[in-house]
Amino acid sequence: MNKIVILLLLSVSLCSFAQNKAKKELKSIETFEQAEDYANNSTKSKKIRLLVFNTEKHQSSLAKELLEMPSGFTKTERTQFKKIYYKVIKKEKEPHYRISYIFFDGNKMPVDEIYRLRKQIMIKYSKGVDFGDLAKKYSMATNAIQGGDSGWVKDGELPIEIEDEANNLKHQLDDIFDVGITDDNGFYIIKKTHRLKTIKEVYVLKVQEARD
Repeated sequence: MNKIVILLLLSVSLCSFAQNKAKKELKSIETFEQAEDYANNSTKSKKIRLLVFNTEKHQSSLAKELLEMPSGFTKTERTQFKKIYYKVIKKEKEPHYRISYIFFDGNKMPVDEIYRLRKQIMIKYSKGVDFGDLAKKYSMATNAIQGGDSGWVKDGELPIEIEDEANNLKHQLDDIFDVGITDDNGFYIIKKTHRLKTIKEVYVLKVQEARD
């Protein structure tokens, strides 16, 4: 057996060992905390991420397949240059809310100007001007181009002051109300656009390895 053949066999053996090691590591991970710790060990040759997919935000065939897989199951994808493992860590049904908002940054605009614009916006909305158009014109948030739509979010993703008002049952659909955030000197005009909704989510550990 010549040296080239020996080197090829050794390379294949090492590659197989690395892949088997990754599968064994994934098999040992059962809890969300273990997955978080494992994700912190990402390297250049082995990229590890902890991802979240839900039925509203993610419509790809991969997301749909992962959302249907039972917890603990692993999916493997192979390409010419890499091998990817997806392990479903846990599945939940979480309450989400959805709003649209106009944001003013009190660190970049005088407060009296913010109050003037806020009053002007509320008057325009009461006269039938579309809230999305108002958000595109006035909001200082990055989602202004989407008419201020927050998308489906759950508690912990937006400031607590916004969450409390968005989930307040006294607010009806299409109501608008204002919220001030002391910590970042932010001012919001919020429109309640959807009722509270329970959405299926899946937490997935993704491990990507280069193929030799």
